[in-house]
Amino acid sequence: DRESTYLSQYLLRRSFKSNKEHNVYPALKLLHYGMKFLSLSTSALAAALLAGVTHAGFPDEGDGKVSRRLARMLEKGAIRNSDGTVSVLVRYKDEEGHAVADSLDRDGHGHVISERSRVEVINANVEDIENLAKNPHIEMVELDQEVHALPNMRANDVDADKGRRRLQDVEETPYGINMVNPNSPTPRLQQGENSIKICVVDTGYDNGHEDLPTLVVENDGYSPYGDDELWNEDGHGHGSHCAGTIGAIGGNNVGVTSVNPISEKFSFFIGKGLRNSGSGTTAGVMEAVQKCVDAGAKVVSMSLGGGGFSQLVYDQYEEHYNIDGVLIIAAAGNGGNSGYSYPASYKYVMSVAAVDSNRNRASFSQFNDQVEIAAPGVAVKSTLPGDQYASWSGTSMACPHVAGVAALVWSHFPDCSNKQIREALIATAEHPGAGGCDNEYGYGIVNAKAAHDYLLNRGCDFSVGETLGGCNQCVECTSAPTSSPTAFPGCPGNEKYFKLELKTDNWGSETSWKVTSPTSGEVTAGGGYQSSTTYTEKRCIQSDACTFEISDSYGDGKLIELNSFVYMYKLFLNSFAYVSVCIT
Repeated sequence: DRESTYLSQYLLRRSFKSNKEHNVYPALKLLHYGMKFLSLSTSALAAALLAGVTHAGFPDEGDGKVSRRLARMLEKGAIRNSDGTVSVLVRYKDEEGHAVADSLDRDGHGHVISERSRVEVINANVEDIENLAKNPHIEMVELDQEVHALPNMRANDVDADKGRRRLQDVEETPYGINMVNPNSPTPRLQQGENSIKICVVDTGYDNGHEDLPTLVVENDGYSPYGDDELWNEDGHGHGSHCAGTIGAIGGNNVGVTSVNPISEKFSFFIGKGLRNSGSGTTAGVMEAVQKCVDAGAKVVSMSLGGGGFSQLVYDQYEEHYNIDGVLIIAAAGNGGNSGYSYPASYKYVMSVAAVDSNRNRASFSQFNDQVEIAAPGVAVKSTLPGDQYASWSGTSMACPHVAGVAALVWSHFPDCSNKQIREALIATAEHPGAGGCDNEYGYGIVNAKAAHDYLLNRGCDFSVGETLGGCNQCVECTSAPTSSPTAFPGCPGNEKYFKLELKTDNWGSETSWKVTSPTSGEVTAGGGYQSSTTYTEKRCIQSDACTFEISDSYGDGKLIELNSFVYMYKLFLNSFAYVSVCIT
């Protein structure tokens, strides 16, 4: 229509000016390719929204009512208790703030998650949360969120034997063990003499399983959910399956072996971050991780996800990584898209993608610029409660392979830091393609012996670069990352190159986009973004793809008047660029 035509012409004229000011590509001719822009009136990049998600204060209304921002947060997934209270994470500045938070808890006191970080969880009335966030003695308030075990995925070669007991008295070596610690051309890497404590934060642990180490109930685990959710019981099976990949007992002619088959040469600590149902809370996971670190764990394995970016969680993992020297490893996610799953996408966490027995990326494995390494995650056989065994699929199954290898390598080099172990793992990972690093595999499939030999040659006195995560993490790797190609690389056949440079607003998780074709429908898409962050998406798309849609799920993104634009995303097709300009 006339209005949209005028807008397109105006934006195109403005983009020549933007080219001079922002040094973008000179020929802005994307419209010539028939790329059509829809839903700009609800663009998630139009950031006429409210202040940051997690900082103290909900300042958009002053009439004593629940603010729009808080109402929005409550609507998006607050954990409400049966008595109407809401679970809230609080970081207090001082003891006065601590007392204020406690006074608003339904029981008169909160539950401390970390004394060092001054973080606790309280159950408060909705009307009290507003005032708590504005209190000058409170640094930050976040609503608690639900997290969950990443689901067992269907895949072509999944062995559908869930819960089947093994009857033969022959121990099996799952293919994943041979892939991450091959026995050829050199002998398999054996465990070192230095015991490393590995923490599995999941649905619990089937203590007493015939093929799992027996742990001490009083010392070797913790549950934040009370006596009805014991850490040494696993009503779901997810946690026991992950633990089996890390440390099922080898050489006992029972069940399966593992990455660390000699139980005397490593130790487990179990943090029951998830209930027997498979779900839990951000607060529960945070506390489980804290207890792992307090118990001396050096490696934390988390095959879980849920909720969006949390500043409080980010800060906790940063402390564990930089102060406590802990290596945290998490599953990249099973969405099969480029969305960011947390905790895997925090830069202080190694994000693990899944591959199948042919070393191909699993179709469900999420791909983004925080994916750092890959491991077997399709039809992985491991332990289940009740002396059972099953083959499950998911990035949940890939994660413990990497965690197990990290502990295995570390057992030979106890003087190395968590950062050096991380670098050794990614510097020696085997990429199934041309090498380097990409969003699907990270640096490639973890290899225990190669990582061991890397440290054997270098020792533990080398420096590492800034912590960035993903393909930007390793500064000592021998090949350059392939995740940053030249400006407009060639695509196979008649496909064309698509690049999107995106800056999200204060509600990044509401941002989504897709490109469609008149013949095939959706050809590529993105979503699940972090707030106030810049992203670059790069794809090869079929030649007739011609419609780009970007939207805001809440519906309040909007375009301002045509007199004060600032560009918020740039689109490129082949050697041409188009600048779209939206409110900041």
